[in-house]
Amino acid sequence: MFQHKEKYHIYITHNTYRGMLLEAGRHPGNESIIQMPGIRIGDNFYFDMVADSGINATYTPTMCEKDHKYADHLATRISEYYDFSNGQLTVSQVHRHPNGCLHFSAGDYPANIKLARQFGGVVNGLMFIDPEFRIKFWYIDENGDETEAEYEINDKAVREVMPQIDLTRLKETVEYNEAKRVEFRKNKRRHKDTNETRDLIRSKISGLFNKGYLEEDGYMNSKVERKQQTAVVQAEIKSVNMTPGNTSFIDNTIEDGASGENFLDFEKLQETLKPYRVLIPEEYRKQHYVGELTGYYHPETKTYNIIPQELYCVRMDATVLGVASSEERIRTASICNCVPLSIVWKDDQAEISIRDNENVEINIDYYSCKQDIFSRNEGIVEKDKMAEKQAIISGAGSGGFKVGLELVRAGIGSLIVADNDIIAYHNVCRHECGIHDVGKYKVDCFKERAADINPNCKIYTFRDLIQHVDPAELDKVIWRDSIILCCADNRHCGYVCNELADKYDIPMIDAGCGTRASTGEIFYYKPNSDMACYTCAYGEDKGVDYSNQAVRRRFYATESELEKLHFQPGMYLDIQLTAIFETKLAIDLLMENEEDYEPKLLPYINQCTVLLNYPVNQDINPYMHLFGQEGNRKPLTWKSGPAQKNEFCEYCGTKDS
Repeated sequence: MFQHKEKYHIYITHNTYRGMLLEAGRHPGNESIIQMPGIRIGDNFYFDMVADSGINATYTPTMCEKDHKYADHLATRISEYYDFSNGQLTVSQVHRHPNGCLHFSAGDYPANIKLARQFGGVVNGLMFIDPEFRIKFWYIDENGDETEAEYEINDKAVREVMPQIDLTRLKETVEYNEAKRVEFRKNKRRHKDTNETRDLIRSKISGLFNKGYLEEDGYMNSKVERKQQTAVVQAEIKSVNMTPGNTSFIDNTIEDGASGENFLDFEKLQETLKPYRVLIPEEYRKQHYVGELTGYYHPETKTYNIIPQELYCVRMDATVLGVASSEERIRTASICNCVPLSIVWKDDQAEISIRDNENVEINIDYYSCKQDIFSRNEGIVEKDKMAEKQAIISGAGSGGFKVGLELVRAGIGSLIVADNDIIAYHNVCRHECGIHDVGKYKVDCFKERAADINPNCKIYTFRDLIQHVDPAELDKVIWRDSIILCCADNRHCGYVCNELADKYDIPMIDAGCGTRASTGEIFYYKPNSDMACYTCAYGEDKGVDYSNQAVRRRFYATESELEKLHFQPGMYLDIQLTAIFETKLAIDLLMENEEDYEPKLLPYINQCTVLLNYPVNQDINPYMHLFGQEGNRKPLTWKSGPAQKNEFCEYCGTKDS
């Protein structure tokens, strides 16, 4: 009778054991489910009675479809007989498995974990008849982890912690609540007749949702039952001597002066009648997908958002919503009847059921990530052509992160992102990421955000600076139609990206912000085009100025400039302007040779461009002189000019210096 276990112990009475035998004996050869309401004290669980699967349950050799309303109602009624003031209410589910299946099936897992999360851990069990009758229990925590538990039949132990509620106390409670009800009826003349008001409101709700009727008695009774159960379960009934003037029972009657409308809670009733919405990937329908359904449930809109497999492999916050099965398989496989959402494929359509809400309307929408996400880009950017393009982004800071996400929204097919930095609190005010991302690699955050926008985009990440990435690894993932975007906070990276552009024969863009992001600076280069290289434009590569790196990254200023700085709100807005300019230029360069593409920026600029985000004093930002005299400078303008190719350039020059 005892099973091996580590720390959890279950006590049942002969009544409980008898109920298990009876339920299994009523349905020979079929699965069956019983519910056991009981009490938990620490790691010990106590059960005295069982509730069967219900009068409308369905039994087959491979599954049992429980009559949920009946079973839940009966379990509630049973629990009302006991005083739970010394412990915590719990519910255990025990079901019979087919012979040879000695553990919970994959389909049982969602039901087990849902019950465990509801009660903070539960003990669920299995009955076996092969041919001996035996029971086995496991403790299931809120993460779904299972620990084998032992049980014993011990009437005395259960009776000590689960005493039945004293009849005297019940009598006093009934009399007290009835007195309150009588007092309310004396005041009802100030209101319309309660029944009349109730019928009127219900008729309006019925009309709103095109319902011919409402199961009003069942709903209202269950509401009152839940209130009464809560009062008992949460130890509102204390183990004290009761007196008529001092009762610890909760009053479930209407407060004096309250209306019938408030008592009936029609807003809650209206909410229950709202239809569910289920979003299903189109490819799942085409494939008749079978397996777990993963995604998000939004209770405020009653929407189940089922996401495709390629997305939930990246999004760690997605949860299991239910299971999908085929019409053929459901006859032979054990499909759990307790998951929140169940889909059965019949022909090319999904038949959906939502646990405990069989009568509520369900609207189904099939979507395609590739088509629906970019449906509003038609005629703006040809998404099919963009899907063949790739960008290499060096730096996933304020600018690079923004550039990458905008390219994803434009329908780019792939991104390579390299950065060794970690999100810190000082990044939050000028970055796409937030406080919940602090401590994570920026490239990991980017991969997650990009997948959330377009899961079809292939993202390759390197937790390192672009110059330290293994060339062989870069060779494996780079595409032919690509571009290099330097978004780092130092000039040295621009020289590195220029070398990569020449190596792979692809264009490059270097972009950054000046002091306090007052200006933005954009340089682009195309190999084999007789254009000036990065060294021609900016001189010899002097490496990274590590002495000023930290300051520059935080304030976009030098040490001397720090003395002149004051608080600058909205800096991220100014950084974004530069990032958007770089993104538009990147799309132009990627799509330049595509038929019928109309460039938006490339025909209007030269190789070097400076944006004026907002004017500042020239001694703070030396680029100010490009935009005229002080007082005549206008924000949101730019100046563009060519870069002069240097024949004596150390990198691309043809003559010795």
